[in-house]
Amino acid sequence: MKQWIFTAVCILAFVNSYAQLRKVEGFVVDEDKQPIADVVVLDMDSTDNVSITDSLGRFSIITSSKQLEFKHISYKTTTVSTSGFVNGTRVSLSSGFSTMLDQTVIGSDKVGRALKNQIVSIESISPTLIIDKNTVTADEIVNQVPGVVVSDGQINIRNGAGWSYGAGTRALVVVDGIPLISGDAGKVQWNFIATDNIRNMEVVKGASSVLYGSSALNGMINIRSAWPGQKQQTKLTMFSGRYANASRSTLNWTGNALSSSGIRLTDLRSKGKNDFVTTFEYINDQGYRFGDFDERIHAGLDYRHTFKKNFEVGIRTHLLSTNNGSFLLWKSYDSAYNALDDQTTTTSGLKYRIDPFITFRTPKGWEHNIKTRMLSIDNQVDNGDTSVNQSNKSTMYYADYQSTLPINPNTDFIYGATIISTTTNSPLFTGTQKADNKAVYGQLNQKFNKLSYSVGVRYEDYALNDYKESKPVFRAGLNYGLAKATYVRASYGQGYRFPTIGESYIKTTVGAISVYPNKELKSETGDNIEIGIKQGFKRKNMKGYVDLALFQMTYSDMMEFTFGQWSSDVSAGNGYGLGFKSLNTGPTTIKGVDISVVGQARLLRGTIKVFGGYTASLPRVDDTQYSFATDSVGNNLTYNTTSSDTTDGILKYRSLRTFKMDVSYSLNRFQFGVSWRYQSQTQNIDKAFIDPLFAFFVPGIQTGLDLNPKGYVITDLRASYRITSKVRIAVIVSNAGNVEYMERPADIGPTRLTSFQLKMNF
Repeated sequence: MKQWIFTAVCILAFVNSYAQLRKVEGFVVDEDKQPIADVVVLDMDSTDNVSITDSLGRFSIITSSKQLEFKHISYKTTTVSTSGFVNGTRVSLSSGFSTMLDQTVIGSDKVGRALKNQIVSIESISPTLIIDKNTVTADEIVNQVPGVVVSDGQINIRNGAGWSYGAGTRALVVVDGIPLISGDAGKVQWNFIATDNIRNMEVVKGASSVLYGSSALNGMINIRSAWPGQKQQTKLTMFSGRYANASRSTLNWTGNALSSSGIRLTDLRSKGKNDFVTTFEYINDQGYRFGDFDERIHAGLDYRHTFKKNFEVGIRTHLLSTNNGSFLLWKSYDSAYNALDDQTTTTSGLKYRIDPFITFRTPKGWEHNIKTRMLSIDNQVDNGDTSVNQSNKSTMYYADYQSTLPINPNTDFIYGATIISTTTNSPLFTGTQKADNKAVYGQLNQKFNKLSYSVGVRYEDYALNDYKESKPVFRAGLNYGLAKATYVRASYGQGYRFPTIGESYIKTTVGAISVYPNKELKSETGDNIEIGIKQGFKRKNMKGYVDLALFQMTYSDMMEFTFGQWSSDVSAGNGYGLGFKSLNTGPTTIKGVDISVVGQARLLRGTIKVFGGYTASLPRVDDTQYSFATDSVGNNLTYNTTSSDTTDGILKYRSLRTFKMDVSYSLNRFQFGVSWRYQSQTQNIDKAFIDPLFAFFVPGIQTGLDLNPKGYVITDLRASYRITSKVRIAVIVSNAGNVEYMERPADIGPTRLTSFQLKMNF
């Protein structure tokens, strides 16, 4: 707390100028005078000060700027003077050739820039799509992004990560500028994200460690929450759904109908110079597996005060109460929805985060931001075995100072410093552990006519108990406007990820399987190279863009969750010493191609929108004979001795090809949508999973691998009808074909879920 107060005082010292603020409100319409939703209204003096139009095209923004910029993925960017602007004025947007390339994204630079000028691949997800698909947790919509796979809540971008069951992440999730991962296990806290109040979501494919630090090695998810306009807005969403029976009757473990339901309430209002955002969520998902359920309550109150001196202070407070059940391995292939030995784990958790922040801008646009957080996690775990205590508690403190200095209209310099401190005291992590991370960073961004480039560096200092290390990381990239709507780019980024407390110190059991610590675990470093081209197109009533990227990622001392015999106690009561352990498995190289398309067209008096892409990669280990560990009985472990399939040296738990596509069609009050997700079958897993001894206790994993030898396609459907401008009903069907597929060893994915949704705006 003293540190927060001291930092706040330092920022207050910058306050030496005055700027008169005013509220500007109006409507945004198209060429046919129809309202346009989701238009970004941007303060030209501050990229963080924005408003988003609602379903009626209304916007309201508090600004001192002389100009506002209006941006939308489907319309030409328009600049409007605020001088003499009359509240209630209608701003008209027209179509343009490269409109979808002009949308503003934060990306990996922490400031808003046009999508066409970015130096790395970025996918922007519309808030409308998040609502249309009835997104209960944010990772569900991330799984729709081309080149991204989410398993057990962990993100895998372009095959940069495998499967580690919640321990560590190479892709960082950032919400309102602050990483939302636990300090102990590095696990993304998806349930802390209010999906109905997401203003924008972006997926950055590539190393983002220079400005965001450890855990952004493989990329990042950037989420921004909405602030209110001048008028109050209240959003209420209610939904209820039912899981279908599995196609194979042996999987159906209960005769009762299993449901998933919930209610979400979001209230945005302003009073004078004060902004308030209140969110509430109650989710009750009975799940489709025995003992696998999720019940949670999430409540949040965000507050922001704007002073006359172009100065803002605020605080975000969120409380999350959870009660959920899970299991790691199935009983058998024919009883895949039942737990091994009928052992499930129930966790009751209480989490809260408090995020004070300060923003100050000078009249010349020099911006200073302080963002802080205290994240407290308390999980009480019952796994049915009183001799094993998996309960855990941790507290993380985070503080980041970032400044954006505009040197001239085409040049800015971003610099700052970050401090993170985490303490945990838990038998799960073998006692009290402490991790500290300090960093300073800087990045220069400059534009010369059609050429833009960025150069950045970050210096990290990390300590885990008595172990300490430091390392710099670099980043550089350029973007060139080759033609009217053609932009080529090239980038190089280094990444650096420290082992988490969980990866180094966890010692527990999950059913009959143990998880072992590795105090000798080392940090992993990597390089990410990308060459890409973005091409805008327009033909009659059709417009959009296609993006093509060639990428290569190399990792040293890659950390992989590896199954083996790690205990000298090989008794049956100790699971024969078998279990999982995080290891540095040596150097690897991942290369491939990523193609995405975004577009829309007028069709039969309606509008069709397309968002999707294809990713093909070759993730390989550099040396298949490299010995990275010795097990409890003295066997040297290499890629060849621990892999189920050594063909071409393919890394474990990777799908070489993925295809994602979402198509929606709107006509008057109706909207229809369909999503497809294709994922090729995982070629290589831990050899132990198909070993005859392991198969005796956990039968059927090889059968599960053979279930979809060419991969599988999941189809989601949705349809909605807008009763009035404020009331909409919808039906959403997930896994409409009721396809049976194995996401990871000994885990069959969910059956068809049919949900009905009622959404109201007041």
